[in-house]
Amino acid sequence: MAQICKSLVSKSLFGILLLSVSLLFCQEDMERTLRLDNFLNKSCTTDFKEITSESVKNILKHKVFYITQETRNIYGEKKKQVNEFIVIDNGDQVKRFEYIKTNTNLPELTTYIREDFLLNPDTAPHFQALLDYIYPIEDWKPDKREFFFKNGKWYFLRDAYFRTKQGFEITVDSNGKITDICYKMKWDEPESR
Repeated sequence: MAQICKSLVSKSLFGILLLSVSLLFCQEDMERTLRLDNFLNKSCTTDFKEITSESVKNILKHKVFYITQETRNIYGEKKKQVNEFIVIDNGDQVKRFEYIKTNTNLPELTTYIREDFLLNPDTAPHFQALLDYIYPIEDWKPDKREFFFKNGKWYFLRDAYFRTKQGFEITVDSNGKITDICYKMKWDEPESR
């Protein structure tokens, strides 16, 4: 019986020792986390602003936000670094819009379009404005924007170089409801205007 009690006491003491050591490390981690958070709060600011354009409101189901994150004085320099993001709040989570690489299908963007939105000659300028908000053209690029309808698809030109057109290809049904959106790096010649 004494052996059992001795074993229980030693195991209990060992458990208390482990618990106190882990609490000590936990306290140190909490203090470190607070110091790091404090450093980031002094060095970084993040602001967000809802994009309240009529084009965004009338075409998309969800709210879109423009986020600006500014980092300054990290290395004691007076420089600052600015990162900008355009995101959509779909009601469950905030997500960035799909990243465009080469030829890129955009199924999520397609699902963000309102059910009652129809793409036609009257609404095409508004869709172009929406694209300008959610997929802005870089400031350094020349303005090559144009849009047109051909062979049952809408084309929204965003860029062109060496006679190659790039942009969004929007497939619509007979009523003008958007069924597919993709970004194409090069349009086939018959598709071009």
